[in-house]
Order: sequence, then structure tokens, then C-alpha cells
Amino acid sequence: MIKQIIFAISFALLSVNSQAEEMSYEADVKGMVCAFCAYNVSKNISSLPGVDVDSVNVDLKGGHVAFNSSQAVSEDKLAALFTKSGFTVSNLKKTKLVTAGKQLEDPMLLLAIDVNSDKAEQYDSIFEAVGNIAASTPSRLVVTAPPGYEDRLLKPILKGRQQDIKVRYVSGKSAKIRVRLFEY
Repeated sequence: MIKQIIFAISFALLSVNSQAEEMSYEADVKGMVCAFCAYNVSKNISSLPGVDVDSVNVDLKGGHVAFNSSQAVSEDKLAALFTKSGFTVSNLKKTKLVTAGKQLEDPMLLLAIDVNSDKAEQYDSIFEAVGNIAASTPSRLVVTAPPGYEDRLLKPILKGRQQDIKVRYVSGKSAKIRVRLFEY
């Protein structure tokens, strides 16, 4: 009886460890034509349970996406996520993520802007300039603003660009808009 209990506990521990394994995913995405499309693809993938938001990388020109997840992601699950958006996902490849010995560096803050949300329109030209910088350098943009500001703020930043811009939008509780540009 004791051997059976030990076996059951060992099996349960092995199952938990195998489920916690982080995987790297790559796929092809068709239908992206601008930076806003790439942003929407990134946002959709980031919404999946277990996805490391900072790992999501969308290549607009190449039509590819890559991300890491601690939970399994199937091609059917990705396809269903994009059906309503007009994008198609194919050729999903999954590989075990090897993190041993890998040191992650903190990204360097290049630019920080804080403004009151009631004055957002006055800063459209500045947001557009930030988009120009983000499109021309290897960087990641993090925009935090009150709920309902996402499209309003991202339009001048992304503005129909044909270049990749890595953007993460965070809906915050403050009345402030925070724009942070990080080098990576």
C-alpha cells in the first residue's frame, strides 16, 4: 500500500513538472499589412493563457510570429483566435525552451513620457514621433493609459506604418498616460 502511495505521489509530481515546461512557438501569419495589424496579432496571442507577453514577436514583413508559453497552444486554438480578425495562422512549430545558463538583461529605457489623459490630443505629434523612433530602432513600446484609450493612442503611434513596431498596451487605473520606449 505504501509503495502505491509513493508511486501515485511520484507520478503526480512528474505530471506537474512536465506541464510547467515552457515551450517556444513559431507560426506563419497571413493577412497582416500594417503595424496596427501586427499589433493586433501580438495582442491576440498575448491574451492566451500561459503566454509570456514580453516574448511575443511579430514579424510584419516576413509574416511570422514567435512566442513562449507555459501552457500548450495548438494550431486550432491559434486559428480560432484569428478567424474573426481576418488573419490566418499556419505551420505552427513548437520547441522546448531551454533557459539553463541564459541570462536575461533588463531592457534599457530610452524614452519616458507621462501626460494627463485629458490632454492626449495635444500630444499626437509627440506620439507620432515616438512611433517613428520605435519603427527605426530595435525597441519595445509600452503604453499605459485609462480604459478606452487604446485605439486613440495607438493610431498616431502606428499610423499605417509598414515597419514592425513592438507595442504592448496596458489598461491602467490612473488618469495618466505613460509611454515607455525600451531598447532590446
